[in-house]
Amino acid sequence: MPSPYLTKSDFKSAFECYTKLYYRKNRYPTNLQDNDYMKFLANSGFMVEFIAKAQFPQGHDLTKELHPQSAFDRTKEILMADENAVIFEAAALADKFYARIDILRREGNVLHLIEVKSSSIDENEHASFLTDKGEVMSKWKPYLLDVAYQQRVLSLTFPEFQVKPWLWVVNKGQPVRASETRRLFHIEQSKTDPKARPEIRYSGNQQDLVGTRILAHCEVDHETGLLMPEVRHRAEELAELLDENRCMTRPTVSIPDLYKVCRKCEYRFPQSKEISPHGFAECWGDLASAKPHILDLYSVTQIGTSKFDDPVPVLLSQRKASLLDLKEEQLGLSGKRQERRLIQWEHSATSGSEHLPEALRQELASFAKEPGYPFHFMDFEACDVVLPHHAGLRPYERVAFQWSCHTLDEHGELTHREWLNTESAFPNFTFARKLRECIGDTGTLFVWSDYEKTTLNMIFRQIESWIQTDLRQALQVSGFETVEELQELADWIDRLLGPVDSNGKRPNPPRIRDLYKLTSQHYFHPSMLGRMSIKAVLPAVWGQSEAVRSHPWFKKYQKTESGEAVMDPYKALPALPLGGDDEEEDDVVREGTGAIRVYQELIFLGGVDEPYRKNRETLLKQYCELDTAAMVMIWAHWTGHASKTSAQQTMTAISESS
Repeated sequence: MPSPYLTKSDFKSAFECYTKLYYRKNRYPTNLQDNDYMKFLANSGFMVEFIAKAQFPQGHDLTKELHPQSAFDRTKEILMADENAVIFEAAALADKFYARIDILRREGNVLHLIEVKSSSIDENEHASFLTDKGEVMSKWKPYLLDVAYQQRVLSLTFPEFQVKPWLWVVNKGQPVRASETRRLFHIEQSKTDPKARPEIRYSGNQQDLVGTRILAHCEVDHETGLLMPEVRHRAEELAELLDENRCMTRPTVSIPDLYKVCRKCEYRFPQSKEISPHGFAECWGDLASAKPHILDLYSVTQIGTSKFDDPVPVLLSQRKASLLDLKEEQLGLSGKRQERRLIQWEHSATSGSEHLPEALRQELASFAKEPGYPFHFMDFEACDVVLPHHAGLRPYERVAFQWSCHTLDEHGELTHREWLNTESAFPNFTFARKLRECIGDTGTLFVWSDYEKTTLNMIFRQIESWIQTDLRQALQVSGFETVEELQELADWIDRLLGPVDSNGKRPNPPRIRDLYKLTSQHYFHPSMLGRMSIKAVLPAVWGQSEAVRSHPWFKKYQKTESGEAVMDPYKALPALPLGGDDEEEDDVVREGTGAIRVYQELIFLGGVDEPYRKNRETLLKQYCELDTAAMVMIWAHWTGHASKTSAQQTMTAISESS
């Protein structure tokens, strides 16, 4: 049953849109409920919180005290009995306002309110949450609003105390100790209540966590003071929506004023998905079904600037919500975003049409001469986790654990090679060594986004650093015998990434070509809407091109749903049983977060049998292989290669039959 009070989660959710409070209290479906990435972030937060609480071995833990009044009574009892009390998940309750506090520490007449977050700063560089103008940074505002609300409720609850707010965040400038590595933390989710807070089981000595340096302790009284007038005002208005019986009144909101919030609303679902009740549809009424929808226009929330009036509020006030209701001159100031919006706008009319200009084909054709064949279609998988798996790494320092490469030679032969780390040792140097063996010093490297470049640049910096600080370990994990061999690997990466400019960037890698950038400049299909990720482009190309679907290279991905609808290859990836037990639930990896989860299970989950390990390996390999196969599919469609091959096959078949 929803809380009868205005909780801090209520306040955070409804801060920008009061209607969200109505949906929360009435338990409307959200698009966050099955979001693996959000669960991944939440689990990271729970582990960081565990480390923070370990700093107070004497703390009283009220986590399992779920009833608001009982939790508050217990909090008050502990605080009043000990002027040095520390409470985990303390409860503050004042009239309609309610908050649970990560760590509450009493020091005489002062209550230290400690909010723990897994977001990071580098204390060696800065520890400020303010802009040069003295305003709260937009990145940190949601967290500081959270702290400010707790501070307000705690001050109302215990007016006789001074409340000092703290934000404890991850210090990514500090390397983790062995006791702080991810492998020692085990997350156990309730099997009976999947929404319940998970249990964190730590297999090390908890005393070793005391005195950790990976948490930055930031006093934020000044920052919350800047936000407090707004917090008080909005909290009061939200509380007024709860009557004396704690029943919820639905507020009246202005869609034209709030459309930017609506665009990423957790109560918004695709038009093709039937949801009941559907919060977004209730708010927008008949405007919710407009096609193509204005909220799906590329970077729609950034049309309006100080030099260009935002046309969307006016459009919505006229009861229009299709992006085609905008005029060409309303698509924003000249620039790359405006050019992308124009492509989408021009090719979304009626049922829409694919945009595949000759300029794209010509640019792709130029790569055959420079950088030249072979064409390597390359994808990396890596972990950027808050607690690294290996001591000595810093929080969120990337660990590259897998690559896939489809290689097309000048004779039209396509081959696939891959590498997946299956050992617990630090894999980055072996990752790069095996990649060099695959792609060598010649050919064009096709990637999707800057991810591969930033990963290689990080490995380059790691090699340089480890040679200076821990050469023996660097050689051990790389498989090399001499420092010269390891330095040669670093030099190879350096050549691959190209020269560094005056800003410390590498904007012109001589061999790497980004298909995402080509999409942004040239390609559009109506089913992509305003998106350009490979997960949006591949289904568009796959559905558009019979030649791609029937090509011998890709036929294994051809599956149909009920009604013979063409099935997205990512959705067609086969699920596999988790192990040898036929009663186990099947699993499948279809996105990057799932790959990280499965990799962690493969490397660090103890007590599993060989079938389970092989299953994890297969899941990772089939997913990463599809990522690079997808690039080949898109390339084959853009260049016309798939159609030419199909035509050649048809002529061959006719000739043979004659």
